[in-house]
Amino acid sequence: MAKKKAPEMTLARWLVLAQSAGVRNQIAADKAQEDFQAIIQVAARRQTLDWEEAVALLHMVYAWMPTMLRTIEPHTPAQRSQLLAHLQKVKAGEILTATELDNVKRFANRSVVGASKLLHVLNPANYVIWDSRVADVFLWRGVTLVAYSTIDRYMEYLKSLRQWAMDPDVTGECDALRQLNPMLAASGNLRLIELVLFCKS
Repeated sequence: MAKKKAPEMTLARWLVLAQSAGVRNQIAADKAQEDFQAIIQVAARRQTLDWEEAVALLHMVYAWMPTMLRTIEPHTPAQRSQLLAHLQKVKAGEILTATELDNVKRFANRSVVGASKLLHVLNPANYVIWDSRVADVFLWRGVTLVAYSTIDRYMEYLKSLRQWAMDPDVTGECDALRQLNPMLAASGNLRLIELVLFCKS
């Protein structure tokens, strides 16, 4: 059995990236943040979500992805209730288990990427976006779809970034990055950590 490769990105490497002129210039010039923040604001207005709202929100999220969401897989009434309970937990600031994340993944076109974007929109303070560009920087260059598109890899990524977000050097850099773009003024540290990785890609 092949040994699992460890992530190449470290907190120290992230700090170097966050201070680089290339990444800072990209963050400062990113006008798309305003539109993305609008989706987050729409999600924040609802204390709870019904099925139709969850479906509409997922379609909004997929508008920011190269993959089109055509039809959501059928869910029984019990499965719908379960999914909505998971999404409510996310909105309430709770952390989902691997099984609960897998249920959200099934709803999100069986995509870890789609699930991560939906979770981020519902609670950007606790969940970050996971996609091939971020994985390419966080894991290793040329990472395959099979290697990064698993719940385990997403949870590993989340755990690392949550730990980094508590580091005083990281919080200081996040404060500096937040000043570069007015659209990021309300963004939490997790979002800024992830955005540095995205820009590096």
